[in-house]
Amino acid sequence: MKKTYWLAALLLVVQTLALTPQASASARATKKIGLDLGIITEPFPSVLGFSASYNVAPFLRLTGGYGTVSVPASGVDVTTVAFDAKVFPLDWNFAPFADIGYTNVSGSVGAGSSSVKGSGAALDYGFGIDWQTYLGFNFGVEYKLITLSGTSTGLPGVYFGWFF
Repeated sequence: MKKTYWLAALLLVVQTLALTPQASASARATKKIGLDLGIITEPFPSVLGFSASYNVAPFLRLTGGYGTVSVPASGVDVTTVAFDAKVFPLDWNFAPFADIGYTNVSGSVGAGSSSVKGSGAALDYGFGIDWQTYLGFNFGVEYKLITLSGTSTGLPGVYFGWFF
């Protein structure tokens, strides 16, 4: 009886691998173009952002995005335009990554005469875990660091979206 269960399980695995055309490649190799909604870190720094991504290779994803931070009560109104590259050292669908990016932040902080307006650009870098399925769903958790005006800031964030 035990042999029957093991044989059934083995046949299920073999059937799944044989009938899945992407079985030998990661989902990043089969689904190249993606759209993501990011919270806090995608693009960095922003509270809410939208990104478009392209999987150049299973180990490299390029991303460009636009995000905002708007808190009217404290006079914060900042926009972010960012580009980054994620490097995946493992060819897995659920894989760790390291990233480096370029961020341009502009807007104002403060209210009235104490308001500070301006813009600045900086490199950001981070690490995280990304999951892209064969169907196209994408989810990631990351931690990013940036240095603006001599002050370093690090924040965790999440993103989710779909690859086509």
